[in-house]
Amino acid sequence: MGDTQPGASGRPAGRSSVHDVAREAGVSIATVSRVLTGSRSVRKASADAVREAAAKLGYRPNHLGRALRRQSAQAIGMIVPRVDNPFFPSVVQAAERYLRSRGYALLLSTSDDDPVIEGQRVDMLVDRQVDGLLISPCHLTRSAAAIEDAARHVPVVQLDRGTDHYNGDFVAVDDANGMQQLVAHLRATGRRELAYIGGDGSSWSGAHRLEAFANLEPAATGDDRILLGEFSEEWGSRGARMLLSLSNPPDAILCGNDLIAIGVIMAAGELGVRVPEDVAVTGYDDIDLARVCRPAITTVHQPIRELTHQAIDLLLARLEEPDRPATKVLLETRLIVRASSIPPPAVTASGPAPATDSRPDRRPRRSR
Repeated sequence: MGDTQPGASGRPAGRSSVHDVAREAGVSIATVSRVLTGSRSVRKASADAVREAAAKLGYRPNHLGRALRRQSAQAIGMIVPRVDNPFFPSVVQAAERYLRSRGYALLLSTSDDDPVIEGQRVDMLVDRQVDGLLISPCHLTRSAAAIEDAARHVPVVQLDRGTDHYNGDFVAVDDANGMQQLVAHLRATGRRELAYIGGDGSSWSGAHRLEAFANLEPAATGDDRILLGEFSEEWGSRGARMLLSLSNPPDAILCGNDLIAIGVIMAAGELGVRVPEDVAVTGYDDIDLARVCRPAITTVHQPIRELTHQAIDLLLARLEEPDRPATKVLLETRLIVRASSIPPPAVTASGPAPATDSRPDRRPRRSR
């Protein structure tokens, strides 16, 4: 291990104190504090002297001490169910970027889809004195107690997923509308035997997407055409094998997310079932893999940037106005039509039929 070079005060570089910076710059400790926190204006000459002294001495502010004095950690905790589902890393990245622009750090944890672990992570982040908590609950009912307890100590916003009977701030997408768009598209392309492979219904997304499909296709509920498991490729593959082995297999399979749809397409290929000629496949979320899969997956796009920004805006507003009324936001989804649900255009003597752009030409609107 190499030797650490001392600074002007004799302390190792990076270990200098605010007193050392004040002495080096020839100003008061109060002036150093004002310059480094930006709390009050300081003459340019003094500010420049403080910054030069801090750089020379390798001074780093004690953010924990500052947080205790200000009663603010300038940090937001975030808990998501998993990070092996590409949807959630996209949410985390969007949240981290926006929080950074607002002067906050993000402390991330995962629940691994386990309400017990989730409760432990909630307690840990609250004990770390984060200013607020963003959470995508892993369970519709069992996540509620820990979140409601946390909300007594710090502002909490649920995003993408929620818990039953939650009375706080909440931002998600309109899953019922997204499922309606998928079913309408498949019906318009001539599909008649629709099936669904989704999560087990214990999460907000699983329950609401299942409910929406069942309401739109009530005949499927008693005909072995609804299969519930996990939001994973493995479950999509298993579910597809069960559905495609039926004596009267479906001609369209709607999936609770894009990972399930990828598993369905893989299994169909192994069974010699053509997608979309023999069976159409749709996903949900519009992760990057949905575009590069072959065939590319028809799906429902979630506005991740708007989802995270609105959740963070609500959280920061709650910090400023703790007693403000709770806000619940449902954002519109957007149908993205790709090759997994549309047979290739027929080739005629004069060449292939012209392609059409099936994306809507309007931007998604928010609804409250």
